[in-house]
Amino acid sequence: MKVLVTVGAQLPFKRLVEAINDINKSLNLDVFAQVGEDSNAYDGIQVVDFLSSNEYKAKLDWCDIVIAHAGMGTIIQCLELNKKLIVVPRLAKFGEHRNDHQLDTIARFEPLTSSISLMRVCRDVEDLQQTLEEIEKLSEKNDFFTTEKEKDTENLGVYIKKMIDDEV
Repeated sequence: MKVLVTVGAQLPFKRLVEAINDINKSLNLDVFAQVGEDSNAYDGIQVVDFLSSNEYKAKLDWCDIVIAHAGMGTIIQCLELNKKLIVVPRLAKFGEHRNDHQLDTIARFEPLTSSISLMRVCRDVEDLQQTLEEIEKLSEKNDFFTTEKEKDTENLGVYIKKMIDDEV
């Protein structure tokens, strides 16, 4: 299985990258991680500081699963590609961001997901391996968001999909 880890361009997200590195010691996945300004040495994954736009698109096409911070750009790109996605919010208390707005992001998206959705929220890196193993088993033909419409009271998933379709 090929996994792309991306932390965005603002601040390092060492907690996530360290967790992936540790998990990969037992799972032996093909992991490529864009880590930002992270000077740590990782022995179980391939890392680069940053990717150009073209390099990032190529890695998105290459991978089976994306594991990322809860950034809207990544969420929208994975939605467009119907790509398996695990989002882990950056937390201000660990110096991963200036505030906890990514908790607000996942609070809005998490109700749209279920055990069959291609997007998953992982609030704690301690749960990352289990989440990864669950999402790995899903078919790429599954919906990005849940099909349980009653969970999407404001039809956010439908709205975002429509916005993307209208742009293309």
